[in-house]
Amino acid sequence: MQNILHIILITIIPGVEVRGALPYAIGVLKMPVWEALLVATLANLCIAPLFYLLEKPALAIVSKWTWFQRYRTRLAVRSKSSLAKYGLFVGLALFVAIPLPGTGAYTGCLIAEFTRMKKSHALVSISLGVLGACTIVFLASVGVIKGVLAKWL
Repeated sequence: MQNILHIILITIIPGVEVRGALPYAIGVLKMPVWEALLVATLANLCIAPLFYLLEKPALAIVSKWTWFQRYRTRLAVRSKSSLAKYGLFVGLALFVAIPLPGTGAYTGCLIAEFTRMKKSHALVSISLGVLGACTIVFLASVGVIKGVLAKWL
């Protein structure tokens, strides 16, 4: 039970999310692979609904900070141009699915908010992206991606 709580707490850290929690669960905690995948995925899927529950007061607070205003401007400009290529729904899902720091559910929620995406569409798009990221991180954590890349190189 303690390991499950660790994975949930690691997963809800902005910028870390499943990218850090799943390899930690499998590699360090030696959790069963499917248990680690299930816990990290479910925790990561909870981020967007929780964000939308707390967004108004949280954004009201952080919007007063200069660094957040700059971040919001950069994010809005970059996301509009790059997401326009695929459309907002698909582009947001692909963006969230990229398992790199800064491309997860939290950033996806901010992009959806800044682009005024309908919340129901944003939740589905972000959830699809989270499932994609979980799949990629899982395959990398168990060595499948490394094995495939080794055969190609």
